Amino acid sequence: MRITSIVLTTALTLALTSPAASAAPALTLARPTGDRPVGTTSPPDLPVSLFYPTVSADGPKSRFMTEAEAKTVLDSGGITGVAPSVLAGIRTDSVLDAPPAGHHLPLVVLDPGARRPRGELTSLAEDLASHGTLVAVAPGAGEDKAVLDKLLRSKWAALVDPARIGLAGAAGVPAALAADPRLEAGTTIDGPADDPLPAALDRPVLFLGRATAPGNDTWKQLTGWKRQFTVAGTVHASFTDIGLVGEQLGLRFGATTPAVRGQAITAAYVRAFFDQHLRGRPQPLLDQPSARYPEVALTRTSTPYLPAPTGARPVGSTAVYLKDTSRPDPWVPSVPYRELMVTLFYPAASAKGPKTQYLTPAESAALLEGSGLDVPPGTLAETVTNSVDGARPAGRGLPLIVLSPGYTKPRATLSALAEDLASHGYAVALVGHTYENTGQSFPDGRFAGCASCEVPHDDAFWEKLERGRATDVSFVLDSLPRSRAGLIDPERIGMAGHSIGGASTLPSMVADRRLKAGMNIDGTTHVPLTGLARPFMFLGHQLGATACVPGDPTWERDWPQLTGWKRWADVRGAQHASFTDVGLFGDEFGVDYGAKTTALRTQEITRTYVNAFFDRHLRGEPRPVLDRPGYPEVSFCH
Repeated sequence: MRITSIVLTTALTLALTSPAASAAPALTLARPTGDRPVGTTSPPDLPVSLFYPTVSADGPKSRFMTEAEAKTVLDSGGITGVAPSVLAGIRTDSVLDAPPAGHHLPLVVLDPGARRPRGELTSLAEDLASHGTLVAVAPGAGEDKAVLDKLLRSKWAALVDPARIGLAGAAGVPAALAADPRLEAGTTIDGPADDPLPAALDRPVLFLGRATAPGNDTWKQLTGWKRQFTVAGTVHASFTDIGLVGEQLGLRFGATTPAVRGQAITAAYVRAFFDQHLRGRPQPLLDQPSARYPEVALTRTSTPYLPAPTGARPVGSTAVYLKDTSRPDPWVPSVPYRELMVTLFYPAASAKGPKTQYLTPAESAALLEGSGLDVPPGTLAETVTNSVDGARPAGRGLPLIVLSPGYTKPRATLSALAEDLASHGYAVALVGHTYENTGQSFPDGRFAGCASCEVPHDDAFWEKLERGRATDVSFVLDSLPRSRAGLIDPERIGMAGHSIGGASTLPSMVADRRLKAGMNIDGTTHVPLTGLARPFMFLGHQLGATACVPGDPTWERDWPQLTGWKRWADVRGAQHASFTDVGLFGDEFGVDYGAKTTALRTQEITRTYVNAFFDRHLRGEPRPVLDRPGYPEVSFCH
């Protein structure tokens, strides 16, 4: 197993800003963020430094490192002009040889790398301990199981819960987990992880660092919970106390993110990881990018996530079963009625409560079948949304947006857009058109597959599909206001959709005047428009090298028939899937589907324009982004 040490090399182009750097004010480490005092000790019979919760913050504080350790750090980094005594004189926040408080604590072993000073990870160790974790800093522990053996046989073993042990270090963490079943979870901090594993590993693994990442083969061998977060503007030293102290000394490491920020990010993510996997406390920080840490990107994940809504209101959702007995099903005529599933999103009274499941296991398996993704069939059933399942609605008389998904796509694939609209005060009806998607589950346990997929897909098919969706939408508008009395304002209803769902918006508006405004998101139309005076907008991906040239020929055909307010916007670098959750998940799985603009960015653009369009035409609120492009990727056509 290869272990890569946390080292400072001359390649980092270290330099002092002044010869007097060693005379700077007293140097400090990052303060622990927990509410418990921290004690530390280095037992003479163990090759570790222990950090743990203690009863009092009173007492002498421990030293950061010895002069011999400081000399090793300075020499390995090629740093001159700083005396080892400067580093050795730093005092930590932990009380030397203080008595421990508690027992059967989760244990995190921190490995700074073989032959590296233990002090390099002091701030991280103290932070974990201040939150109630026992920490053992042990260079080389990742490659030597004897370190943990000795600790668990020592007098300190009573502090340890042997069922809750984790490992964090510079490299070799997955291999260490594979070699030692006592390790329940592991974090690699800015180190490679491309050593092949002897077998698949189903325990949780977190990668936190710069652009370095596990190789694809190793990533595939990790079959349990896994995430990779990259931190912009950092260098290797940014994740250790060497970076923190070095910046205070005036050393330049080449980082654009300050080391104090890098240290805060490291502590937050490592703590969240072990809180979730050693303590069983769910940590939203690990599920999607956080506004608190804009430097951090979620690069790869085993469980896809939806970006958080941008509005100020919590979001609730509920599944609604509807049955239209006035007509047979258009795809299975032997069924004498039409069944629909609708997910209703809305502003909620509280953000507390269980989040809504993205898809059922059967729906997940049906959507992923044939996708080419090497992921378990139930992966999307493990994905949760940002909306609270069955939450109490907040508000009355809300404008309603009906959303219709693309062909073969479950209604859930527009959840990111639906949640965002709801967070801005809209009620949103996301329609599942039965037999027109890979599969749909009903409340009684039945599962309906894609019966329409068995029909020849000629021009008549697509026209039938669009007109049938218009009939579905009218039935939804007949049913929802009655079943959700007071929640929806029947005078403020709009519709949008993606692909064939977007194309169906035009015939839906022609057939039902209750729809006051509509949007087509990247959908080629098949039913020619014969005239529409209500507001309409096309939003799609740029087809050629030049914006708007060529344009979608069916949009060109329908454009003159739109006699009311209208817009046509192209998004450069996007692809068809970019506007939906499918694109988001594709990026998270590392799938190359041809987009140059990330799906996250395209989702931001989509959310902005859909919100702005309906704000203007259902609420009467001016939105300048509709009068001139608000993003460099966006061009207005015509």
